Amino acid sequence: MKKLSLLLGGVILSTAVMAQKPTEGAPMSLEGTISGLANFGFNNSSVTNLNGTTNGNTTASIVTPGLRFRYFVTDNIAVRLSLGFNSAKRTENFYQNENDNSGGSGTYVTKLGTTTIGIGAEYHFKGTGRLSPYAGLDINFGMGKFSTDGKQTDGNTWVSADYAEKSVQKTGGFGIGLVGGTDYYFVENFYLGVELGLGFNSYTMKAGTSSVTIAGVTAEVKGNEMKQSGFANNVFGQFRLGWRF
Repeated sequence: MKKLSLLLGGVILSTAVMAQKPTEGAPMSLEGTISGLANFGFNNSSVTNLNGTTNGNTTASIVTPGLRFRYFVTDNIAVRLSLGFNSAKRTENFYQNENDNSGGSGTYVTKLGTTTIGIGAEYHFKGTGRLSPYAGLDINFGMGKFSTDGKQTDGNTWVSADYAEKSVQKTGGFGIGLVGGTDYYFVENFYLGVELGLGFNSYTMKAGTSSVTIAGVTAEVKGNEMKQSGFANNVFGQFRLGWRF
């Protein structure tokens, strides 16, 4: 056990000593976020979950890690392109008698799928052999779709005959912000990074359409547009794992 501890300690120490900034002739980097920065209500963290709630309701979220490509124009200046995708689905069960979940039943499903694209630039300050601190500016664009689908599932008419309702709305977002962070090269050309941000975000849920079907007759109405905007900070940070090449 003592020999194993000494061996592990030696590996860790040698890794720390050998860690350094990237070799010359490696102007590009590719990285993935490993925990989250939220843009326009879209979470880029790497999470997959299925949560049980009251009456068997569930919320399923499939969120891919955010990806970022950087190109170092000079040793200190880099341009960057980011991409993130998020998909969330919530299923809510409802019942005729909510006190004991008896009688007629139905489901109400909401879905939100979003894509974010960001462009920006970084200035890297003089750091150490392993650390590369930087500050930068990011401009982000978001787009997606929000939909709902509710219906009776038992064939009864406790709401009305053949009752169902649906709605679809497109979403969009824009943001601009300042970022600051650092890259730590734990081995040559591979790094861990953390980044904080402060900026302005604007989010729009556009006017969509909704429909209600009763006894085989469908009526459609146009939804209302919703907008929100404001300043936000990312004090918890975005953690990244990257490769320089």
